[in-house]
Amino acid sequence: MENEERSMVPLTTNDLEQLKELALREHKNFFERNPHLKSAYCDSLIGIFLCQGAASHYLNPTVGVKDFDIWHFYVENTEISFPYRAHKRIEDGYKGRPIDFLKRAISKDILDSCSGQSNRTLMKYLLERNTKTKRELLEKAIVGLFPHVLFARVLWKGKPQYLG
Repeated sequence: MENEERSMVPLTTNDLEQLKELALREHKNFFERNPHLKSAYCDSLIGIFLCQGAASHYLNPTVGVKDFDIWHFYVENTEISFPYRAHKRIEDGYKGRPIDFLKRAISKDILDSCSGQSNRTLMKYLLERNTKTKRELLEKAIVGLFPHVLFARVLWKGKPQYLG
């Protein structure tokens, strides 16, 4: 990938705040687009995380950012399936870069085994599963956006080549 396709401008906590607000708006909009899921999932948000290249760029601005991958994780409802590939892309999302909003449901058993702590729940979910999503997310960094206790907190640093 060519360097000019990536922004080398460092991300600040103010940027994370703006991304969090966009992510919370997408959370609301998702349930407006999918009203059949609202009662089962709208109030079960575990956390919102900046992941992959943009999160690695937040830690090391020499990585560059091509787009923003923002993940929403919800507590799984056993009566209503969450769409496996829930995804919304905004082409000119933030600072001229696309934003991909991705969503997954996590088993309530995992949440309960982590005392309801969002950071522990996400990491247990990722570290115990052998999926393409896990491999992609653990390749690079994961930074918390929401809830407030996780804001700007680095949950995962990714592989050494992204740390500088």
